[in-house]
Amino acid sequence: MKYITYVGSYTDATHKSGIHIVESDSETGDFRVLGVVDTLESPTYMALTRDGTRLYTVLGQQSFGPNGRQGGLASFAVRGERLDFINAIPTGWTIPCHVSLDPSERTLVYAEYSCGTAGYANLAPDRSIDTAFAGAPGEINPRFQVQHVGDGPNKPRQDKAHAHCSIVTPDGKFQLVVDLTLDQIKAYDFKNRDRGMKEVPTATIDTRSFAPGAGPRHIVFHPNGKFAFVIFELGNLVASFRYTGRNFVHVDTRPLLEGDAMKACKAAAVKVSEDGTQLFCSNRDISRSGYDSITVFNVDPSTGKMEFLNNAKVGGAYPRDFEFMPGGKFCLVGLKEDWRIASFAYDKAKGTFTQVAKMEGIYRPLFFKFKV
Repeated sequence: MKYITYVGSYTDATHKSGIHIVESDSETGDFRVLGVVDTLESPTYMALTRDGTRLYTVLGQQSFGPNGRQGGLASFAVRGERLDFINAIPTGWTIPCHVSLDPSERTLVYAEYSCGTAGYANLAPDRSIDTAFAGAPGEINPRFQVQHVGDGPNKPRQDKAHAHCSIVTPDGKFQLVVDLTLDQIKAYDFKNRDRGMKEVPTATIDTRSFAPGAGPRHIVFHPNGKFAFVIFELGNLVASFRYTGRNFVHVDTRPLLEGDAMKACKAAAVKVSEDGTQLFCSNRDISRSGYDSITVFNVDPSTGKMEFLNNAKVGGAYPRDFEFMPGGKFCLVGLKEDWRIASFAYDKAKGTFTQVAKMEGIYRPLFFKFKV
């Protein structure tokens, strides 16, 4: 089948195509560009409603404030192969590095790296972003946002708080904010968010006891909602946790790489297969020595334990994020520093990726969303 796919990218003064609208073939792995959105600054991470009628992105906008205060969130109506802009609101700091929808699809949650902020924005009845969230440029109602403070042992990256990812637990109880510097995934009371973002310390995941300085980056839940997986950028690790509905219990930790690759790479994205039996972690080679890869683990859905299967090279630079096409036969990878999107056939038994198609000249591609 063919699916509309949204590719979020960085932009600059020369490269203005922030969102590429792509048609992907889940049976062949081929893909082609149908159109672009060139009116947004760096709409990298995105969220899409389950019915495929609304798309939300992070972005920058000069009217939001001075440099360092131009970040925000935008909403679009999906109309066939076209995206129609609805509205955008400021988030008060730099462009957020992550955005997602809560399970009820009534709220967006986001994280912003540079200043360590995270927050939420409710959606209006028409599913535009509620403007009650927004204040004057650079002024945000503290009810909707928190700012982390502190540092960590792994300098200079852990020089100050850096929120890197925000999601809501499948049961809607907690907003989780992954902070790379604090070595914590802070849990906030999402059900009572109208009273302000309040941390629930008993539900916060503290990784300092077993991975100090490892720098957690992203978190993803298993399809059964019972386990969460955290990837650590600085330590090149992945850990699993059992979610009880009240807190998180550490289950397993595994290295992503070994030898020289462990020193050369920084981990990026973590994904779970549709059937919940495999876990995938991308590795970016900072040294440019050819270690860029995706590490594959088999997962026991009943225990959350992981077993290494393969470390698969992707033949390009900086696979910061990736996404499997529906059905899991093919995977799209954004090779950010090569300005390339590549499609790979995936062998589930071996955990191998074989390139079948590519597209050059896509400026710093990052994130993928499939309309299913």
